[in-house]
Amino acid sequence: MADALSVEAIGALETAFAGLLPGAVPAGLTRQVRVLPRRVRPLGMGGYVGQHIEPSAGLFGRRIDAVVEVSVAGGNDTAASGYTATLSGQILAQTRGDLAQRGIHRLAGSPTESVRSLAFSVDFEFIKIPVAGEGLIADLAIDAFNNVTPYRTRSVFEFAGASLALAASPMADFHAEDAPGLDGGSPAGAWSFSNAAPPAIVQTAATQGGPLDLSTPVKAGAQLFIRPSGAPLSLARLVLRIDFQSASPDGIGAVFGRRAADDYLFFLASQRNGYHLFGRRTPAGWSVLASSVAGFATGTPHRLVIAAWDGSLSADLDGNRTLGVTTAEALAAGEVGLLTHGNNAARFLAGRVMELV
Repeated sequence: MADALSVEAIGALETAFAGLLPGAVPAGLTRQVRVLPRRVRPLGMGGYVGQHIEPSAGLFGRRIDAVVEVSVAGGNDTAASGYTATLSGQILAQTRGDLAQRGIHRLAGSPTESVRSLAFSVDFEFIKIPVAGEGLIADLAIDAFNNVTPYRTRSVFEFAGASLALAASPMADFHAEDAPGLDGGSPAGAWSFSNAAPPAIVQTAATQGGPLDLSTPVKAGAQLFIRPSGAPLSLARLVLRIDFQSASPDGIGAVFGRRAADDYLFFLASQRNGYHLFGRRTPAGWSVLASSVAGFATGTPHRLVIAAWDGSLSADLDGNRTLGVTTAEALAAGEVGLLTHGNNAARFLAGRVMELV
């Protein structure tokens, strides 16, 4: 029996590709789009890629390697040849950002023997987005990072609470450390996995170094580094997507570009003190790269997307850009992890690390 989600993914690829074509067709000619899949494989962990926030339901997806053919019928060969040349130019002139929004991560022309046909090699990602609670899915959409960088994205690591709940050792791919410089009397970080709905990685200690407000840039806290099979990541250009929920209004975010315990960049969001912050820790001390007046709603799931490439940093919360900055130097390659600052009720529901290559 055919896999229903794979069938839908193939249909979604045909629709996405057809959307690249201009609406008007020259008089006397017709065109047809046909998808020839070469490989269909599950995304994430067996097809599961995370938890949708609103409504609350699982996200499942497929990745397709395919050849897409565009054939032209009618008219004479000269007219058909001219039209296929025009189509080829318009399709291949699409920006990476436009393609990524349609779920297309790679698009390349392939040779054909006929002047009336075009062929393209396509790598397509499809995720089915629910519009009702768990168990009822009635609409389709593409879940893709809106890539406006000059690089392509490559998925490096993913986790989701629902999948970790099935693992014998849910925390096997993570390594906990506390940043040096915690306040006297501050408790050590307390990272663990919780099956309580929704299942998540939790941090339950008010680990803190430096004030909770922005009176100084010192923001030492509890860190949980992502180390697939025990191997530290080393990424200079990346996109980090984190689904989180917090009953505490204090700092929650991520650390990246970490080369040593006292050498890394970080992002924190604080509801209590109303800020989003990009900061830098070096052996020489702490500094603020940029901050904005923002926060997050406690007790509510949120999606945070952090992008870092060639000195550019940006943060989006629930699809809205809250902070961006360009630094004078390119970012160094380093580890990636989760971060809390004074927050003893942080829940990390899902996450995805993508490298920009």
